[in-house]
Amino acid sequence: MREVNTKEVFPKNSNKTYGLMELVKGTKPTVGLQPDDMVFTWPHLLIRELVLFVVVAGLLLVAAFLFDAPLEEVANPNHPPNPAKAPWYFLGLQELVSYSAFAGGVLIPTLIVVALILIPFIDRKRIGVGVWFAKQRAFANGLFFTFLLVMLVLIIIGTFFRGPNWDFVVPWE
Repeated sequence: MREVNTKEVFPKNSNKTYGLMELVKGTKPTVGLQPDDMVFTWPHLLIRELVLFVVVAGLLLVAAFLFDAPLEEVANPNHPPNPAKAPWYFLGLQELVSYSAFAGGVLIPTLIVVALILIPFIDRKRIGVGVWFAKQRAFANGLFFTFLLVMLVLIIIGTFFRGPNWDFVVPWE
């Protein structure tokens, strides 16, 4: 008869409140760490996220009470507004389309999507990941900031500097 090995791989300890979920082979950052070296998601992270959610929801509720929504009259297909503007988050794209339909509506959005798909294959460095404004990631941060700034400028131009027939107007005159 075969003898069963009763020796445990991880002996029970009454001070521990965790269980072993799986064994992992490889060189992942978490392999080799003991549970004492880790911070659990619950309750540490989730409580912080819950508090942040409640604060943001409260601020949005206060802002909703203090500021009226910029609603216009009911849409009338016989008298459309001039200019017909997209929502603010699409005004940058509408501004690009106003210069060139192909470039603004097809070429640039396609290049942006392709670039987003290629990011994991191009930027494979692990140094500086997860650190705000890391010096090692200056190119990636600069590229993101440039894209953000261009889109913000296009949105501001589309919102404040476009008048009837999509003509360029100065808002303070």
